Amino acid sequence: MQFYKELTEWAQTTPNHVYLLSDSKDKMYAYIPEGTDSIQEFKKPIRFSTRGRKFQPVANRWNFRITVEKPANPVWQVLGSKGDTYKVELVDSMYTCTCSGFKFRGACRHITEISGKHKPT
Repeated sequence: MQFYKELTEWAQTTPNHVYLLSDSKDKMYAYIPEGTDSIQEFKKPIRFSTRGRKFQPVANRWNFRITVEKPANPVWQVLGSKGDTYKVELVDSMYTCTCSGFKFRGACRHITEISGKHKPT
């Protein structure tokens, strides 16, 4: 993420703010209204278009930090053949399991069962 000062020359008297944008500049996390040092933070990032607008990167002189929460990995409880319960988790498009078979072989029937029902996206 980076702060950008807008340099667009508008036909009307539209103020140019400073924006905290994603690296791809398609999401805005916060902005600072022109003439202030007050950061207006959004609860969730909003879509943002830079089309037809000019920006210049600026230093984070406000020492503002934002933490973007990573979505939790999906976890399934699977009942083993002897009554034990194992956790199958999807991490970066790969399944893991807490059973001993997975620890030794890197594969198990619990993953086969879950992966047949829940395909990674």
